[in-house]
Parts: sequence; C-alpha cells; structure tokens
Amino acid sequence: MLFIILIIVIAVVLIYAFRSQQGLSPNERRYLKRRGYEPPAEVEERPQVSRDTRLFSAIESLSDVSPFARQRAAEDLSRMCESGRRDPRMLSALITTLDDSDASVRSAVAIALGKLADTNSIAALNRRMEIEESIHVRASLERALDGLGEQ
Repeated sequence: MLFIILIIVIAVVLIYAFRSQQGLSPNERRYLKRRGYEPPAEVEERPQVSRDTRLFSAIESLSDVSPFARQRAAEDLSRMCESGRRDPRMLSALITTLDDSDASVRSAVAIALGKLADTNSIAALNRRMEIEESIHVRASLERALDGLGEQ
C-alpha cells in the first residue's frame, strides 16, 4: 500500500513539474522575452534590423510599464550614441524620461543624455539636478553635465 501511495505522489509531482513550466501563455512569454526578462535560448540568425527600427523601438520602450525595460531602453540609446549613431530624435524622449519615477531609469537617461552630447539637454539636466534627491542619480547628472562642458 505504501508503495502505491509513493508512486502516486511521484506521478503527481512529475505532472506538476511539467505543467508549471506552461504557466505563461505563449504571448506572455514572447512579451517578457522582448522586454529582456528571459535570456535567449540560443543564438539564432535573424535578419538585420534597420537603424530606425531599433531607434524607434528603444524610444517607445522609454515609456514602458516596467522600470527595467525603460532602463534597458535608455542604456540601449546610450550604446547607440557611443557607437556614433546619435540621432536628434532621441533628445525629446530622453528629456521627457528624465522625470521618471524610478531612480535607476533617471540615472540611465542622464548617462544617455551625456553621451548624446547635445547642448540642448543642459537646461533639462540642470533643472533635474536642482530637484534630484537620489545621490546615485545626482552623480550621473554631474557626469553628464561635465561631459557637456557645463556644471
């Protein structure tokens, strides 16, 4: 009798383990993967994405619900600026996101504005510096302003 109960418990545990990985719908898994919450399973060959598509995707992600997705979008824009693909369309979206509720997002945006190297962002950075409470974000704002030649 004990052996039968043990087999039933093992079967229930195995069924539960296999079904628990199917807790999310395919659409939910795809959304989370696009937002950076799931590591890629394997490297696959994909068609090249145009520069504008990547830019607009990052700008759109600056207004995402998830603070992590907004931070990653700002970091992606920062990497674009570092690689020489600065675009004036980044400026207004970054300045708007400078007032984000999450400190890590504001810090990433300040760094991105510093790397964008557009002097039109100095006023917004100075305005944020006056009201910023986070020490981490203030340091990023100072670095951005130093990079723009203004303090």
